[in-house]
Amino acid sequence: MKYANREWFYSYRKIFNVCSEKKMVSTVDKISKQYSGLTRNWTTSTNSEWTCRHYLATKMILNATVLTNALDFSSSVGMRIANPYFEYYATLSLLRALVYTIPSKSWDEGELISISHSKAINLAFDWLAKFDTATANKLKSLTLQLKSQREVISYRAPASGDSILSCSYDLFELLIILAEAAQLNSELLEASVKKNASHENFVVEYKHTQQISMLEVEGFTFCDREDSYRLDYIQRKQPYPLNLALTMTEGQVEDFIGSWDDSEEGGFNAGSPADWQKIFDIP
Repeated sequence: MKYANREWFYSYRKIFNVCSEKKMVSTVDKISKQYSGLTRNWTTSTNSEWTCRHYLATKMILNATVLTNALDFSSSVGMRIANPYFEYYATLSLLRALVYTIPSKSWDEGELISISHSKAINLAFDWLAKFDTATANKLKSLTLQLKSQREVISYRAPASGDSILSCSYDLFELLIILAEAAQLNSELLEASVKKNASHENFVVEYKHTQQISMLEVEGFTFCDREDSYRLDYIQRKQPYPLNLALTMTEGQVEDFIGSWDDSEEGGFNAGSPADWQKIFDIP
């Protein structure tokens, strides 16, 4: 689609309505200059880091998709106690997706992956404020509301159940704008890489893939073989940062979402690809 003096790969649903076209042109130009600062000094390590950051961001979009499908399922079977978790953690996933694409945010040897909730909230909405401060403030307030409602269930065990919680908000407006802000960033980085970077640096390094596929939490180590497989594919087939919609593959999407399906009758099922498009145009 064409908008703000550019051709865009992705067909955006909401983010171009956040501000005027004139403001969008100005904001996109400023962000592009930030990416140019990166890509004019592009190295093998920088390339590897940002390719992995984009892969991580796609996983966060897919995770939010699974969580919102689980939200639909829990509502349909009367498990409302889980709904505040699904709503907030879908939002947190997309906050992180956006943060992973912010050019000024350091990878910090992989520590960015587990950025705290409060930092993710502040960084993401500071970034959205570049487009429109009022929208950023409104969506940040909603995110804090979702966080507080999840904490009410977790820490106070309300005797009134969820009747004291609010549901008068547009969850998907929030989720779509966050996902699209990350996608927009990724398109600008991809364009800058193609313009400024040398193909000699299009390498994905093992240290970055291992930081994603191997993790330790509270002394317990987890190895994600599917991450290793997908990152190996990226190393061989697309070893530089493409935009998020292009980074996703049909195989990745089907395996990620399908891994949460329950084979038992009446269990959770994420549905068909037609059910996966509420937040993002997933291949």
